[in-house]
Formats: sequence, C-alpha cells, structure tokens
Amino acid sequence: MDPGTDVDHVLQALGNVGRYQKFQLSMLFVFMLENAFHLIAANYISYRPDYNCKSVNATELIYNHYKSASNLSDIYVKYGKCEIDINANGTEYKFSQSCPNGYEYDIPTDRSTVTEWDLVCEGSARSELAQTMIMLGQAVGAAIFSPLSDRYGRRPINILSRSLYLIAGVTAMFSPSIAVFSVFRLLIGTFQGGSVMTGTTMCVELLPTEFRHKGEGLAFLAWTFGIVFTSVVGYICQNLPWRYFQMILGLLSWHVVFDWLFLDESLRWLLANGKTKQAMKIIKKAASWNNQSFESVMESVKKKQPLTSMELVIQTPEKPESNGDHQPLEGNGTAEVKQKVHKYSAFTILKHKKILIVSVLLWVIWITNTLTYYGLMLMTSKLAGDRYLNNILGALAEVPAIILQQLIINRIGRRYVLVMYHGLAGVTLIASSLCFTYSKQYDWLTPLSTFFSILGRFAAVGSFSSVFLYTPELYPTNLRNVGLGMASTISRIGSMISPFAATLADQVFWGPAVIFAVLNIICTIMLLTLPETMGRPLPTTVQQMKAWFKDKKLFDVRWPKHYRNRKEMSNNS
Repeated sequence: MDPGTDVDHVLQALGNVGRYQKFQLSMLFVFMLENAFHLIAANYISYRPDYNCKSVNATELIYNHYKSASNLSDIYVKYGKCEIDINANGTEYKFSQSCPNGYEYDIPTDRSTVTEWDLVCEGSARSELAQTMIMLGQAVGAAIFSPLSDRYGRRPINILSRSLYLIAGVTAMFSPSIAVFSVFRLLIGTFQGGSVMTGTTMCVELLPTEFRHKGEGLAFLAWTFGIVFTSVVGYICQNLPWRYFQMILGLLSWHVVFDWLFLDESLRWLLANGKTKQAMKIIKKAASWNNQSFESVMESVKKKQPLTSMELVIQTPEKPESNGDHQPLEGNGTAEVKQKVHKYSAFTILKHKKILIVSVLLWVIWITNTLTYYGLMLMTSKLAGDRYLNNILGALAEVPAIILQQLIINRIGRRYVLVMYHGLAGVTLIASSLCFTYSKQYDWLTPLSTFFSILGRFAAVGSFSSVFLYTPELYPTNLRNVGLGMASTISRIGSMISPFAATLADQVFWGPAVIFAVLNIICTIMLLTLPETMGRPLPTTVQQMKAWFKDKKLFDVRWPKHYRNRKEMSNNS
C-alpha cells in the first residue's frame, strides 16, 4: 500500500460505518460537545443582572460636595443604575455623582464575574472584553493548531489542545481579577479552536466520500447539544458561585488523560504522509472490530483502480521535486514508499492564484456565517423570560437545520445547499426587518418578525454546518487543515463584530437584520462561482485541486461534470 491509495476504497472494504468507525465517532462527538462549554458559559458566568447604586448618606455627600452648605432640608435622592441625583433645599444644592458606595444587585455578588468585580457602567467594557478574548482565542488556536495537525498528525494535536483546554478551564476559577480572567478566556478559546479544527477534520476523514457529510453533521449536532448541556448544568448550578460552575465545566473534560489510549490517527493523514506501517496497524484493528478479514480487505483494495500511480511525486515549497524509491514492507506483501512527502503551508495558498481566489471567497462566506450566527444568537438573549430556557430553546432550534442539511447535502450537493441556506437567510431577515418596521401600525407583524428572525437563525446554522464540510473538501490532504484553519481564523472577524449587533439593535432594531441579509445574498451569488465537491474523492495534491477548476464555468448552475457523467453511466446501466 502506498500514499496514493484511495482511502475511500479502504474504508468501503472495512464496511463504511462499522463498529470501529462508530466508536471513534462517539469519542469525537463527546470532544466536540465539550468544545461548546466555555463559549456559552459566558451567558451565566458573566451574567449581568438588574442593578442600581447602593444607598448613600445624602447629607454627608452634600457637605462633602458643598463645603459651605448649611440648614439642609427637603433632601431628595434619586438612585439610578450608574449615578445618583441629589437635591436639597429645592435647587440650592443639586448635583449628580457616580455610585459612591458601589452597586447592589438582585443576585448574590459571587454568582457572576460582573457582580463580583462590579463590571457595570464604566466597567462594562471589561466584561465584554472577556467574551471577545475567547473569540480571539479561537482565531489564534485555529491558526496555530491547524498547520501543526497537518504536519504532526490530527491525533496528537487534538489531544494536546484538549489537555490544555482542561487545564485552562479549571485554573480560570482562581482568577483574582477580570484582567487575569480575560487572559484565561483567551487561552481557553485558543485551545478550543485547536480542538474544534482537528476534531472536525477527523470526523470528515474517518468516513468515505458518500458518508463524509454525516461526520460533519455529527460534529455540529455535538456542538448544539453541548450548548443545551451547558445550559442545563448552568441551571443546576445557578445557586452556586460562578467559580464552582467554571470548575465543573473544566473538570468535565477529565477523560482526556485516557483518550490517547483509544483515539486513532486519521488513516487519510497517515497514507498522505507515507506512514504506511501505522496505517496498516489501524486497518488491521478496524478490520478486527468490524468482523472483517484483513486479507479480504487488502484484496478488495488491490482490485480497485488506484487514483494515483505508485511513483507518487510531491513537491515541497522549499525543495525541488524528487521521486521516491519503493521498498517492500515486511510480512504483508505491500510496498513501503520512501519519499519526501509534500508539506504544504499557508504560503501554498498565497502562491497559487486559483487557490487564493477560492480561499478569499470562502473567507467572505465564513465571515458572513459567524457574524450572522453569533449575532442572532446574542440577540436571542434579549428575549423576555428565563435565560436558561431561552438558550436551550435557541439551541434546539438548530437541530432541524442540521437534520435537513444531512438529508439533502448528498442529493443536491454542498454548493446548492449553501446557496439555499444563504438565500433563505437573506430573504427571511429582510422579511423580519420589514415586519418590525411596520409592526407599530399592525400588531400582528410583531410575532411574524420574531418568526422570520428564528428562521434566519435556522438558515445561518444550516449554512455554517455546510461550509464546515465544504471547505476542507476543496483542499488537498496536507493543506486541508491549513485551509480550514485559515478560514476559521479569518471568520473570527465576524464573531468579534457580532456583539455589536445587539448594541446596534438598541438604536436601530432592524439594522443588524438588514446587514446580515445583504451579506447572505452576496454569498449566494459568490457560491455559484465555486466547484462542487459532492461525489469526488478528496484531493491529495495541489494539482488535483487545480484540475477541479478546469470544468468549472463562471456562475455555472448546472450539475458538476463529474456528477453528470456518473448519472449518465447509472442511467445507461
């Protein structure tokens, strides 16, 4: 077996989704579920309750403010959120002052970082900064850990990032100030970003072409249920100090110390990097788990037409091409390829014009997805009612979008699913804005505006889920996590801007929806310029990726040529 072996043939011979694949996917499901913990936890750990200035001794304040004050009478104090207004002797002594004795809240001060450190009024920006830091950390993590996983493997980098995620999550409970807590939020986001990128890639690479979408859908469902689980834990811990809640969320990832015993490396990565001995061990293990004969699996693979020749030649950015020498492997009759395997980097994307154009279009789509998704999610918190229940219901609303995506993405293709969801988001958010604009004249438009907003979030989740599958499929194996990582990193521009959607909504309620709608419509048009990946083996080299664009015409809405040919062959047979 050589690095040019079609991994899909191996996975199909092993039984597509057998007991081995299900076990690996179940572990990855748990890992992805835990990645949502600390992001959504900010709704509870940094909860801002109702507050007002604490009561004061008005007479003492007046004497301090007016040294010559005397014969005070008719003292009146008005307590606001951020200041107090004092009047005495009519208007003779009148002034305003920031809350001199601090603030009083409708919950105990140890329930939230906001109440413990008085992060309200002038200090409110520091609380928002802590949330921004975890978003920034996700970008940093994607940028750091994605190329590392392409170079050193998905498994070690995934376990490393989750181990650091566990440590940072637990130690954050000891933060003595908001500044230190913000640093921990940055670290948590960094390690979470690495775990998300490597985990999603492993889910996709574990399954053959026709099942790839199921791995990606499983990762997104895990994220959704992670939000629900965190809200349930938050509800149970609502009468505990926020530090205990932080500790519990961190300790829930304790099993990472044992995961290295059970989690296997990506078979695609091993073969693409010439590590055939390790690949053969995993194939033997998978065959045993799936009640398959290793010999029959290898025989089945040999009968398939290989996608690449045995003399696989890959060029590194730093060194010229070199052909590999083939030597026999001991004991299994297969060929071991000794060669310099291609190690792509982010510079590979910048060097090739077509790849760069595709990447830029993908980055715009990713920014739109993060801005729309997180913006709508943060605006959901403005709804009246219990915040725990609102977050649970908001997360559960994402499930139908993912289920629908899973049902149609292998029927109409990745590109058309993205076009459908982005188009739906654009139309529904414009409709929501129009309904709200005229809701003062017609009361029945108010609930309709809310409905269209929820439908917009439904569409945003569907497009977000689809682009997670579509993006890595466009890049060759050793550039796949770099491409996904760069897209995820740049998309954090949208997630960092998204908190301002709620601020804009306070001034112009329909403003965020219009911005989201316009961006989604632009993405709908851009997607028509990109190639379809459905039904294609994942590319292993830059040359294979470039070949995809030869048959692609600008704004071509037809089925891709490879899929049309497959359908014609099926009809003829």
